[in-house]
Amino acid sequence: MRVLTRGDLDGLTSAVFLSIAEKVSEIRFAHPKDVQDGKIPCDAEDIVVNLPYVKGCGLWFDHHVSEETKLQEIGKFKGKFAVAPSAARVVSDYYKKAEFDKFAELLDATDRLDSAQLVPADVLDPKGWILLGYTLDPRTGLGPEFQKYFRWLVEYVKEVPLAKILEHKEVKKRCDRVLEEQDAFKKLLQANSKLDGSVIVTDFRNVKDAPAGNRFLIYTLYPKGNVEVRIFRGKEGKTVNVAIGHSIFNRTCKLSCGDLCAQHGGGGHVGAGTCQLAVEKAEGQIADIIKRLKA
Repeated sequence: MRVLTRGDLDGLTSAVFLSIAEKVSEIRFAHPKDVQDGKIPCDAEDIVVNLPYVKGCGLWFDHHVSEETKLQEIGKFKGKFAVAPSAARVVSDYYKKAEFDKFAELLDATDRLDSAQLVPADVLDPKGWILLGYTLDPRTGLGPEFQKYFRWLVEYVKEVPLAKILEHKEVKKRCDRVLEEQDAFKKLLQANSKLDGSVIVTDFRNVKDAPAGNRFLIYTLYPKGNVEVRIFRGKEGKTVNVAIGHSIFNRTCKLSCGDLCAQHGGGGHVGAGTCQLAVEKAEGQIADIIKRLKA
């Protein structure tokens, strides 16, 4: 079997569980939008996890609220869907293997990070699995060799305790960078963000070579904001990408980010979502998104 997932802590934990439960020969990565657009073909040997359903796949596991409305259209499938804190939790509940028990702390951290159930210390002074999770999040901005790092970690995590994982040079250099560049990333956020009512608008379209930094730091800078709209250039400048996230410290935004993004061709959770916009239509769509969130 081949695992098709996205590169983050949820994808890692899901891949660890799947590689224990199934005979996995390969791990592939895809962006949710490419999956939605039918650009990632799958067959009966593919396990799709933490991504939208792909017709013809062998197994599918997901937890995004934006996919719940599509279940009737999808029909019968092998695997499991549930609105849950993480896709890894869905995988764990499906197989219920005793071998998963030793990963209880990892699964708990995956639930907390993927559903953003964090405390300020997890953002300002992250440790353990949460810190490791930031090194896997593509939004942290650690750059190349990500896929090689991810695949290696899947096997390393199964054999080595957390303390030793964090001491490994490949992990430590990434963790150190996240912590060391935090102040520079904070200044970048302040230079490119503004508060529009209760909406934090961060525009990174003209930013190049940004320092590493975790995506939740913005909420410590704008405590009166209850949701962020982060805008950045898509691959090769062909799209404008928008990531929307409820503040994890000011939880007063009531609009579902996933549903709002789904209306613009994307998807996600109640508390976070993303969409890719055509460059020529982006400004109008971004204005609509901000207007909806302010209301």
